[in-house]
Amino acid sequence: MSSRLFGAGFEGTSLSRPERRILERYPPRAVILFARNLGTEEQLDELIADLEALPGPPFLCVDQEGGTVDRFQAMLGPSLSLRRAARSGNARRAGELAGEICAHFGISVDLAPVVDLAVPGAGERILGERSAGGSAEEVFAAARDFLDGLHSRGVGGCLKHFPGLGRAALDTHASLPRLPDDAEAQERDLRPFRELMREARAVMISHAAGADGMPASLSPAIGTDLLRGRLGFDGAAFSDDLEMGALGAFGDLPERSAAASRAGCDLLFVCRRIEVLPDCVDSVGRKVTPERRLEAEARLTAYERHLEELRLRRPPPLPVSQLVRAIRDLRERAEEAPGRA
Repeated sequence: MSSRLFGAGFEGTSLSRPERRILERYPPRAVILFARNLGTEEQLDELIADLEALPGPPFLCVDQEGGTVDRFQAMLGPSLSLRRAARSGNARRAGELAGEICAHFGISVDLAPVVDLAVPGAGERILGERSAGGSAEEVFAAARDFLDGLHSRGVGGCLKHFPGLGRAALDTHASLPRLPDDAEAQERDLRPFRELMREARAVMISHAAGADGMPASLSPAIGTDLLRGRLGFDGAAFSDDLEMGALGAFGDLPERSAAASRAGCDLLFVCRRIEVLPDCVDSVGRKVTPERRLEAEARLTAYERHLEELRLRRPPPLPVSQLVRAIRDLRERAEEAPGRA
């Protein structure tokens, strides 16, 4: 069923009756959680139990990068950004704690680390401390350590945002940036992906436009020719949220869903407007070839096997009180190393 090619998000801290009906009739492969879905520990436990009872069931994922993208901040206190963690020598520990957070609540995938290069200028302004820095070397090293930390806690990761957002002059949440046509710079952007994609098993494709003027998520030149052909990646490719402003000129959500699938995205994220999920599923079923859908299904199934292998090696999760203390201790440790932070 084409619904199994989707990752779905929803609005509140519990499933409404209409939302539950949609998720039962059109069971997604994944459900993504945001800060708006997280209230108290008890509430989140109940919500996740409801999600795990859905057909499938879906695997659960979250953007738990730390810093400005920290979905658990209100519940557990602020986690270090990847940059502060890396520059204080704590990138692996930051990954371990992100994994501990996810494992405690039964979340299988942290949509991290960011491997974009925060080059001086617009890239640095837009990405900020989400990126470990402006050089391929420091970004690769930080992302490798963070990913190792995640995996050590039985949680999967996802490299983002392919083929790199560090040279984008606009924020894809609101607008469509166009990456400058610079082969040497693109090679630098690609290095962390090239080095880590086989370990991560998943990448997220951005909405920044390349030389053809198409958003990467909708472009076969990026999602198929570059990612699969040139780089030889055979893992799972996730779209960034198809509701983002960068795609505003590229049709409605059902049209974008089909275009992203045809371009090479295996998992299609619709992160808020769950009421449109049925139309998106129908569009993919009608407008994407069976061969392409089967290919995506196979890659996602392989990624789920990877998640299960990680889960079986997962250590017992920390209680919340210890988790809060560990997050605070890491933050204080980084603050005590000002020359490296």
